Amino acid sequence: MKIACIDIGGTSIKRLCATAEKGMKLADYRVEGFDSAPTRAAEGFEAIRSAVFDSISALIDTYGCEAIAISTAGTVDWDRGVVTFATAALPGFTGYDIVSDVKAKFGLPVRAINDATAAAVAEHYIDKFSRQSEVVLTIGTGLGSALIRPGKLCAESVTDLHIGHVCFDEEGVPCKCGKRGCIEQYASASALRRMSGEDDLDKVFNDYCSYPTAIETFIKALVKAVKLAFETGVKRVVVGGGVAEIKGWWGGFLGKFPYEMSSRIGRAQLGNRAGALGAAYAALNGQFKNQ
Repeated sequence: MKIACIDIGGTSIKRLCATAEKGMKLADYRVEGFDSAPTRAAEGFEAIRSAVFDSISALIDTYGCEAIAISTAGTVDWDRGVVTFATAALPGFTGYDIVSDVKAKFGLPVRAINDATAAAVAEHYIDKFSRQSEVVLTIGTGLGSALIRPGKLCAESVTDLHIGHVCFDEEGVPCKCGKRGCIEQYASASALRRMSGEDDLDKVFNDYCSYPTAIETFIKALVKAVKLAFETGVKRVVVGGGVAEIKGWWGGFLGKFPYEMSSRIGRAQLGNRAGALGAAYAALNGQFKNQ
């Protein structure tokens, strides 16, 4: 089956076509056409909706997709596919029944889950079934976090943790969730750009002497996020997203932990494709009550 997969973030919509069947390990999925398009969030809900439809149309027109899998920022009801809460990063998404809307537009089967959850699903099932629970942190426009447990893939086995919205600095930067000083305002791609004044994050991490405060603040906030993840009782924490692929900071980050803990921290394997691929895996293998 060919699946049109999109991953909606505050900055961009990542998209790809995945060819796969139920029960196939994710590492064997055939992936084509991975790219991205602007979310257009600054223009409001209708602009985002139009960008979503355009991305799906492009995949269907190019690859003849037979189903649609959506990963999106915001809290998503696993069983219904409704966005129950979204920050100002995605205006108008709170309460949005994205599954029904997309299904009405394209007339194809549609499944939608939260983006951090999707990334966790992808990293958990990339090769073979894992017997251990793990938390996946995804560093993108914000900081996503999800816990995934062994067993059947359903609402009870995945949890959106919202670690990115735990306070890091009580007097800190206002967050789009309405609070102040959230971890994601210091441990995310957008935070790094704000703190460094530089759009090119490869440049930032390759020039510590020019951006020491931005890098150290990012690492300190991410360390807190990882420690909070371990407090859930999991044996392993995986760090993913585009920033995780950048060289120059990982060693210093791991050095902030004792060996017993650092040995249980892994770098994600799928990078920016994780959300879209996790949505595809869940669409094929997950159990949903009303999607």
